[in-house]
Amino acid sequence: MSPAPLETAIHPTAVVMPGATIGEGCEIGPYCVIEPPVSIGNGCKIGPHVHLLGHTTIGKDCTIRSGAVIGGEPQDDDYHGEATRVVVGDNCQIHEHVTIHRATGEGETVIGNNVRMMAGSHVGHNARVDDYAVLVNNSAVGGHAHIGERVILSGQSAVHQFCKVGRLTMVAGSCMVTRDVPPFSIVTGAHPLRWRGTNKIGLQRNDFESDERDAVRSALSKLFVSEINRDGVADELAQSDYDSVVEIAQFVRSSTRGLPNK
Repeated sequence: MSPAPLETAIHPTAVVMPGATIGEGCEIGPYCVIEPPVSIGNGCKIGPHVHLLGHTTIGKDCTIRSGAVIGGEPQDDDYHGEATRVVVGDNCQIHEHVTIHRATGEGETVIGNNVRMMAGSHVGHNARVDDYAVLVNNSAVGGHAHIGERVILSGQSAVHQFCKVGRLTMVAGSCMVTRDVPPFSIVTGAHPLRWRGTNKIGLQRNDFESDERDAVRSALSKLFVSEINRDGVADELAQSDYDSVVEIAQFVRSSTRGLPNK
């Protein structure tokens, strides 16, 4: 016999409009407003004064804390009311006063699985944040930007629209990312952004063997020593036996905003 569905608890002051979908075992806190056609997965906990609107889908087992607004209209003059989307994955932790805007034009704003967005952080229209990324307090991601898997955006940092930050990169506090940042890096500063080295601790914590860590460190060093001939370095790195080094080469080849300087 299958288990009985978990009961959903909705505070009497919350407003859940007809057409919104609430999964099993959810908790909806005081003074929340949930508009249609929002869909919330099973086991989510929605804190007080949260506003969910637009074509927003929240995965299962997410926690959304006080004052967050997800699915609001994008801050873009080219938006004209299109029925664009926000998609939030499973097991996300969205803290106080976070904002996530739906897309403009065609497309969607996507937050992956197991993402943590700390208080006051923001993700703009058409941006993508991949699994296990961490956005520390008051960090901001501009429209159409792409934040890779397990990236850490430290407090007060910002990523310019259309920029890419490769996976397992650490962005320092108050850093302004105006160029594309290769995977496995550490960057600091603002105007200009500076590449400071390989994210060695991040590689160790994610079980990269020592020989692969050395290969990644060597690849990034070559890339940033040869700032004039980066395409040639990328061609060389693409021949590596390590997928992580090939990933760096592919990132460089696909960059549209250029890389930071050392």
